[in-house]
Amino acid sequence: MPSITVARPCPDLCPVQAHAQGLAQKRSRVPLATKCNVNGIVAIAPTKLSLPRTLPRPVLREVEVNSLLDAYPACAGIPAEYIRDHLPLSTMRAALQAVATSVPESSLPKELDILMNDIVAAACPTHMFAVYGDASPACGQKRRVTLFPAHALVFGTHCANLPALPASQPSTSSARATVPVVPVRLPSPETFPLLQSYLYTQQPPSLAPPCDSDLLRLAPHAKKVYGLWRNACVLGVVDAPLYDAIEASWERTLSAIQACS
Repeated sequence: MPSITVARPCPDLCPVQAHAQGLAQKRSRVPLATKCNVNGIVAIAPTKLSLPRTLPRPVLREVEVNSLLDAYPACAGIPAEYIRDHLPLSTMRAALQAVATSVPESSLPKELDILMNDIVAAACPTHMFAVYGDASPACGQKRRVTLFPAHALVFGTHCANLPALPASQPSTSSARATVPVVPVRLPSPETFPLLQSYLYTQQPPSLAPPCDSDLLRLAPHAKKVYGLWRNACVLGVVDAPLYDAIEASWERTLSAIQACS
Protein backbone atom coordinates (compact mmCIF):
# COMPACT_ATOMS: atom_id res chain seq x y z
CA MET A 1 0.00 0.00 0.00
CA PRO A 2 1.19 3.58 -0.58
CA SER A 3 3.07 5.34 2.19
CA ILE A 4 3.50 9.05 2.79
CA THR A 5 4.86 11.20 5.59
CA VAL A 6 2.84 14.08 6.93
CA ALA A 7 3.67 16.71 9.49
CA ARG A 8 0.25 17.61 10.79
CA PRO A 9 -1.15 15.72 13.79
CA CYS A 10 -4.08 13.32 13.46
CA PRO A 11 -6.85 12.76 16.05
CA ASP A 12 -7.01 9.63 18.20
CA LEU A 13 -9.03 6.75 16.86
CA CYS A 14 -11.04 6.22 20.02
CA PRO A 15 -10.80 6.59 23.83
CA VAL A 16 -10.72 2.84 24.45
CA GLN A 17 -7.09 2.74 23.34
CA ALA A 18 -5.97 3.69 26.82
CA HIS A 19 -8.17 0.91 28.21
CA ALA A 20 -6.56 -1.66 25.92
CA GLN A 21 -3.11 -0.51 26.95
CA GLY A 22 -4.16 -0.74 30.57
CA LEU A 23 -5.19 -4.36 30.14
CA ALA A 24 -1.61 -5.28 29.37
CA GLN A 25 -0.15 -3.10 32.09
CA LYS A 26 -2.35 -4.65 34.76
CA ARG A 27 -0.88 -8.08 34.01
CA SER A 28 2.59 -8.86 35.27
CA ARG A 29 5.01 -8.33 32.42
CA VAL A 30 7.94 -10.42 31.36
CA PRO A 31 11.08 -8.27 31.09
CA LEU A 32 13.61 -9.62 28.62
CA ALA A 33 17.04 -10.15 30.18
CA THR A 34 20.02 -12.34 29.36
CA LYS A 35 19.29 -16.07 29.82
CA CYS A 36 17.58 -16.15 33.16
CA ASN A 37 14.36 -17.67 34.37
CA VAL A 38 13.52 -16.55 37.88
CA ASN A 39 10.20 -17.49 39.47
CA GLY A 40 8.73 -18.45 36.12
CA ILE A 41 9.64 -15.19 34.37
CA VAL A 42 10.66 -15.76 30.77
CA ALA A 43 13.67 -13.74 29.69
CA ILE A 44 15.99 -13.30 26.72
CA ALA A 45 18.68 -10.96 25.49
CA PRO A 46 18.62 -7.37 26.77
CA THR A 47 16.13 -5.18 24.93
CA LYS A 48 13.58 -2.49 25.59
CA LEU A 49 10.76 -4.91 24.74
CA SER A 50 8.89 -6.48 27.64
CA LEU A 51 6.23 -9.15 27.38
CA PRO A 52 3.09 -9.81 29.44
CA ARG A 53 2.60 -13.41 30.54
CA THR A 54 -0.91 -13.44 29.06
CA LEU A 55 -2.88 -11.42 26.52
CA PRO A 56 -6.29 -11.10 28.18
CA ARG A 57 -9.25 -11.30 25.86
CA PRO A 58 -11.36 -8.12 25.92
CA VAL A 59 -15.04 -8.34 26.65
CA LEU A 60 -16.57 -8.94 23.24
CA ARG A 61 -19.65 -6.83 22.60
CA GLU A 62 -21.74 -6.89 19.47
CA VAL A 63 -21.44 -4.11 16.94
CA GLU A 64 -24.15 -1.47 16.65
CA VAL A 65 -24.95 -0.94 12.97
CA ASN A 66 -26.79 2.36 13.45
CA SER A 67 -23.82 4.35 12.16
CA LEU A 68 -24.04 2.43 8.87
CA LEU A 69 -27.73 3.02 8.20
CA ASP A 70 -27.36 6.36 6.41
CA ALA A 71 -25.17 4.73 3.76
CA TYR A 72 -26.84 1.30 3.94
CA PRO A 73 -30.51 1.75 4.90
CA ALA A 74 -31.23 -1.85 3.89
CA CYS A 75 -29.27 -2.94 6.98
CA ALA A 76 -31.93 -1.57 9.33
CA GLY A 77 -33.11 -4.26 11.70
CA ILE A 78 -30.53 -6.80 10.50
CA PRO A 79 -28.11 -8.14 13.14
CA ALA A 80 -24.44 -7.32 12.56
CA GLU A 81 -23.56 -11.01 12.73
CA TYR A 82 -25.87 -11.78 9.80
CA ILE A 83 -24.35 -8.95 7.75
CA ARG A 84 -20.83 -10.20 8.50
CA ASP A 85 -21.73 -13.72 7.42
CA HIS A 86 -23.12 -12.54 4.07
CA LEU A 87 -20.53 -10.01 2.94
CA PRO A 88 -19.09 -10.69 -0.55
CA LEU A 89 -15.58 -10.84 0.85
CA SER A 90 -13.91 -12.41 -2.17
CA THR A 91 -15.19 -9.60 -4.43
CA MET A 92 -14.18 -7.00 -1.85
CA ARG A 93 -10.68 -8.48 -1.53
CA ALA A 94 -10.22 -8.40 -5.27
CA ALA A 95 -11.27 -4.74 -5.34
CA LEU A 96 -8.74 -3.83 -2.64
CA GLN A 97 -5.94 -5.51 -4.56
CA ALA A 98 -6.91 -3.69 -7.77
CA VAL A 99 -7.03 -0.21 -6.23
CA ALA A 100 -4.71 2.38 -7.75
CA THR A 101 -4.56 5.97 -6.60
CA SER A 102 -2.32 9.01 -6.75
CA VAL A 103 -0.81 9.84 -3.37
CA PRO A 104 0.62 13.28 -2.52
CA GLU A 105 4.07 13.24 -0.93
CA SER A 106 3.90 16.19 1.42
CA SER A 107 0.48 16.24 3.08
CA LEU A 108 -2.49 14.07 3.97
CA PRO A 109 -5.54 15.05 1.90
CA LYS A 110 -9.13 14.82 3.06
CA GLU A 111 -10.11 12.84 -0.03
CA LEU A 112 -8.43 10.66 -2.62
CA ASP A 113 -9.45 9.53 -6.09
CA ILE A 114 -9.47 5.79 -6.83
CA LEU A 115 -8.97 4.83 -10.46
CA MET A 116 -11.95 2.82 -11.62
CA ASN A 117 -11.89 -0.49 -13.47
CA ASP A 118 -14.25 -3.47 -13.65
CA ILE A 119 -12.75 -5.20 -10.61
CA VAL A 120 -12.85 -2.10 -8.41
CA ALA A 121 -16.33 -1.18 -9.63
CA ALA A 122 -17.68 -4.56 -8.48
CA ALA A 123 -17.01 -3.61 -4.84
CA CYS A 124 -15.48 -0.15 -4.66
CA PRO A 125 -13.83 0.69 -1.31
CA THR A 126 -15.69 3.40 0.55
CA HIS A 127 -12.79 4.89 2.52
CA MET A 128 -9.03 5.21 2.59
CA PHE A 129 -7.61 4.55 6.07
CA ALA A 130 -4.50 6.59 6.89
CA VAL A 131 -2.91 4.37 9.54
CA TYR A 132 -0.25 5.77 11.84
CA GLY A 133 1.29 4.93 15.21
CA ASP A 134 1.26 6.18 18.78
CA ALA A 135 4.84 7.41 18.83
CA SER A 136 5.38 11.09 18.16
CA PRO A 137 7.85 11.76 15.35
CA ALA A 138 11.31 12.88 16.36
CA CYS A 139 12.05 16.57 16.28
CA GLY A 140 12.22 17.72 12.69
CA GLN A 141 10.81 14.44 11.36
CA LYS A 142 7.44 13.92 9.69
CA ARG A 143 4.89 11.37 10.78
CA ARG A 144 4.77 8.18 8.71
CA VAL A 145 1.31 7.31 7.44
CA THR A 146 0.33 4.25 5.38
CA LEU A 147 -2.85 4.26 3.29
CA PHE A 148 -5.18 1.28 3.08
CA PRO A 149 -8.41 1.16 1.05
CA ALA A 150 -11.28 -0.20 3.14
CA HIS A 151 -15.00 -0.95 3.07
CA ALA A 152 -17.22 0.58 5.73
CA LEU A 153 -19.38 -2.57 5.87
CA VAL A 154 -16.39 -4.80 6.68
CA PHE A 155 -14.89 -2.67 9.44
CA GLY A 156 -18.22 -1.31 10.63
CA THR A 157 -19.64 -4.79 11.29
CA HIS A 158 -16.50 -6.32 12.82
CA CYS A 159 -15.15 -3.49 15.00
CA ALA A 160 -17.29 -2.40 17.95
CA ASN A 161 -15.03 0.55 18.80
CA LEU A 162 -14.75 2.03 15.32
CA PRO A 163 -16.08 5.61 15.30
CA ALA A 164 -18.69 6.60 12.77
CA LEU A 165 -17.01 6.94 9.38
CA PRO A 166 -17.60 9.91 7.08
CA ALA A 167 -20.42 9.39 4.62
CA SER A 168 -19.16 7.80 1.43
CA GLN A 169 -21.01 6.41 -1.57
CA PRO A 170 -18.41 6.53 -4.32
CA SER A 171 -19.76 6.57 -7.85
CA THR A 172 -18.55 3.72 -10.04
CA SER A 173 -19.92 5.15 -13.28
CA SER A 174 -16.90 7.36 -14.06
CA ALA A 175 -13.17 6.85 -14.45
CA ARG A 176 -12.50 7.84 -10.83
CA ALA A 177 -14.23 7.45 -7.48
CA THR A 178 -13.57 9.90 -4.66
CA VAL A 179 -13.40 8.50 -1.12
CA PRO A 180 -12.72 10.16 2.25
CA VAL A 181 -9.34 9.72 3.94
CA VAL A 182 -9.80 8.64 7.56
CA PRO A 183 -6.89 9.03 10.03
CA VAL A 184 -6.62 5.86 12.13
CA ARG A 185 -4.25 5.85 15.07
CA LEU A 186 -3.18 2.38 16.22
CA PRO A 187 -0.62 1.09 18.70
CA SER A 188 0.90 -1.22 16.05
CA PRO A 189 0.44 0.18 12.54
CA GLU A 190 2.89 -2.37 11.15
CA THR A 191 0.51 -5.24 12.01
CA PHE A 192 -2.61 -3.58 10.58
CA PRO A 193 -2.25 -5.59 7.31
CA LEU A 194 -2.55 -8.82 9.34
CA LEU A 195 -5.77 -7.59 10.92
CA GLN A 196 -7.22 -6.34 7.66
CA SER A 197 -6.36 -9.64 5.97
CA TYR A 198 -8.25 -11.53 8.67
CA LEU A 199 -11.34 -9.33 8.33
CA TYR A 200 -11.43 -9.87 4.57
CA THR A 201 -10.70 -13.62 4.59
CA GLN A 202 -12.07 -14.79 7.96
CA GLN A 203 -8.97 -16.97 8.14
CA PRO A 204 -6.92 -16.50 11.36
CA PRO A 205 -3.41 -15.31 10.51
CA SER A 206 -0.51 -17.73 10.63
CA LEU A 207 1.20 -16.83 13.88
CA ALA A 208 3.34 -19.90 14.53
CA PRO A 209 6.73 -19.00 16.05
CA PRO A 210 9.70 -19.39 13.69
CA CYS A 211 11.02 -22.95 13.52
CA ASP A 212 14.44 -23.59 15.04
CA SER A 213 14.22 -20.13 16.53
CA ASP A 214 16.78 -18.27 18.47
CA LEU A 215 16.02 -15.40 20.77
CA LEU A 216 16.79 -12.76 18.16
CA ARG A 217 14.08 -14.18 15.88
CA LEU A 218 11.54 -14.85 18.61
CA ALA A 219 11.54 -11.32 19.99
CA PRO A 220 10.27 -9.69 16.73
CA HIS A 221 7.66 -12.44 16.40
CA ALA A 222 6.43 -11.81 19.93
CA LYS A 223 6.22 -8.11 19.15
CA LYS A 224 4.11 -8.88 16.04
CA VAL A 225 1.62 -11.04 17.96
CA TYR A 226 1.44 -8.49 20.77
CA GLY A 227 0.88 -5.65 18.30
CA LEU A 228 -1.92 -7.53 16.54
CA TRP A 229 -3.62 -8.15 19.89
CA ARG A 230 -3.37 -4.48 20.85
CA ASN A 231 -4.87 -3.37 17.54
CA ALA A 232 -7.74 -5.85 17.89
CA CYS A 233 -8.49 -4.58 21.39
CA VAL A 234 -8.40 -0.92 20.35
CA LEU A 235 -10.74 -1.50 17.42
CA GLY A 236 -12.99 -3.80 19.43
CA VAL A 237 -12.85 -6.67 16.94
CA VAL A 238 -15.71 -9.01 17.84
CA ASP A 239 -14.37 -12.20 16.25
CA ALA A 240 -13.49 -14.84 18.85
CA PRO A 241 -11.44 -16.97 16.37
CA LEU A 242 -8.95 -14.12 15.99
CA TYR A 243 -8.31 -14.03 19.73
CA ASP A 244 -8.09 -17.84 19.79
CA ALA A 245 -5.25 -17.66 17.26
CA ILE A 246 -3.50 -14.84 19.11
CA GLU A 247 -3.68 -16.59 22.49
CA ALA A 248 -2.46 -19.91 21.09
CA SER A 249 0.46 -18.22 19.34
CA TRP A 250 1.36 -16.23 22.45
CA GLU A 251 1.54 -19.37 24.57
CA ARG A 252 3.73 -21.13 22.00
CA THR A 253 5.94 -18.09 21.60
CA LEU A 254 6.59 -17.71 25.32
CA SER A 255 7.29 -21.43 25.59
CA ALA A 256 9.82 -21.14 22.76
CA ILE A 257 11.45 -18.17 24.45
CA GLN A 258 11.64 -20.04 27.71
CA ALA A 259 13.19 -23.05 25.96
CA CYS A 260 15.87 -20.83 24.41
CA SER A 261 16.66 -19.28 27.76
